[in-house]
Amino acid sequence: MTTPASPSLAVRPQPSTPARRVLPLGLSALVSAAGCASATLPSLDRGIAQLGDAPAADRAIVFATATQLAERIRRRELTSLQVTEAFIAQIRAENGRWNAIVWLDAEGARQRARQADAALDRGEQWGPLHGVPVTIKDSYRTAGIRTTAGHAPLADHVPTEDATSVALLRDAGAIVLAKTNLARLAMDMQTTNPLFGTTPNAWDPARTAGGSSGGCATALATGMTPLSLGSDLAGSIRLPVAYSGVYGFKPTHGVTSLRGHIPPLPGEINGIRDLAVAGPLARSIEDLELALRVLARPHRTDHSARPLLPLESPPTALAGLRVAYAEQLGGAPVSAEVRTAIQTYVAQLTKAGATVTRAEPADFDYVGAWETWGAIVGAQGGYERSNLARSFAEFFVGSKVAAIPTQRRILGPITVAGHMSALGDQDRHIDALERFLADYDAWIVPVATTTAFPHHAPTDTYGTFNVYDTPLVVDGAPVPYYVATQAYTTLFSVTGSPVVSLPIGHTAQGLPVGVQVVGRRYQDLRLLRVAALLDKVADHRPYPAQAGQE
Repeated sequence: MTTPASPSLAVRPQPSTPARRVLPLGLSALVSAAGCASATLPSLDRGIAQLGDAPAADRAIVFATATQLAERIRRRELTSLQVTEAFIAQIRAENGRWNAIVWLDAEGARQRARQADAALDRGEQWGPLHGVPVTIKDSYRTAGIRTTAGHAPLADHVPTEDATSVALLRDAGAIVLAKTNLARLAMDMQTTNPLFGTTPNAWDPARTAGGSSGGCATALATGMTPLSLGSDLAGSIRLPVAYSGVYGFKPTHGVTSLRGHIPPLPGEINGIRDLAVAGPLARSIEDLELALRVLARPHRTDHSARPLLPLESPPTALAGLRVAYAEQLGGAPVSAEVRTAIQTYVAQLTKAGATVTRAEPADFDYVGAWETWGAIVGAQGGYERSNLARSFAEFFVGSKVAAIPTQRRILGPITVAGHMSALGDQDRHIDALERFLADYDAWIVPVATTTAFPHHAPTDTYGTFNVYDTPLVVDGAPVPYYVATQAYTTLFSVTGSPVVSLPIGHTAQGLPVGVQVVGRRYQDLRLLRVAALLDKVADHRPYPAQAGQE
């Protein structure tokens, strides 16, 4: 098994204010030296300020799960309008601090809530999410509601139709309440962009919420939504939920629809075909399953969804579960606090009766998988760039990412033969992992090298791609930014595996620690039932906003 050499983590010291590289004339379409961190934010209306002072929100409502709210609305214990008003009040009260919501459709949500209540009066039920307000990552098209993907040229973009996954949520009775903040074009592992700025961590505002679905995660952790729709190419669901102490699900690749997601930009061809997924973020695993059952199906706007395997004989107790775990994979570092939390967690699983084994696949090439991820992203995400432009990018940026396996094959010229070879490599990684998982109900591994870290600015921005010369510091050692944030998540993007990201404990500073629970392809429903059992021994604490400690 090949592992990255430790010198790859060595990064030269950087000046406190790094200089921006000036590139040759003619590359402006490919490369921009302007980053969002230094830009003045435009004054875009968010649909919040004009609502005036916020009444106190009912915390029993805003921190309830989507499943609980759906049931209470169905039983007429709450009206959809009551629930919607509670979340509107919470957004008005909290978003000024957390910057998770970039557009609140208060009047549209109220109107739909009244319709939902009237439908129940007539004995009609729209679906399992009838009358439940939800939020949508601002990378998904929403009919009549501004969709920017945090990208300045889209500041006034108002789609005329919903993305497929949004349409499925509406068909199930959900009310689209608001849009959540994200990394620009969903292309970073922190949540900041030139239109709306930065979303902080709900447990420590000085730290990142993760990205690119950080607005979804922070909104959940602060009671501004019970359920949110995110997307995940490199960990954009799994990382923010781990940093925020909530739950997220990356489905098997292909079972949910990304039709209507940005990127691609409006009018462009969708290049990313083999890695990215749509998935839910929530405050319970029960809600993840509820959302998956809504999202994992064909729709009149996209018939390409692949079927899940049916849920047969799901496990009902921890006793008898076969669980593998690993504290570190492929030489990618993991902080002592994260390793300790995993050790404590698996000890609790063992005490509860699960059969827990430290194990990993003997024939899985971690470095090869990371490079395959980069090769596929480079070919599919940059299909429209000429090899000349790609060569220039490699010349100017290549040395910065040469030691980062996920990044070093994104740049440089591409060929059809090279892309086909990368897809063949992907098949081999899938086969190796599936053979290993055949002996286990789940595999527990880290989400990232460390817990939520202080906000970290890029040193260069090339087009919409952020370059981080300055490493993160983990246990006193430098770790390249994209190793720290992507190493553990991209492995399972390559294999297309279903993954539950769930919180298991907290550090001495009180920061959440999460793990990935990995299962076999297309057995998503079974994995969610397994994860629900595993969740029973986790160290759960109230969110700071829930306990009034924010």
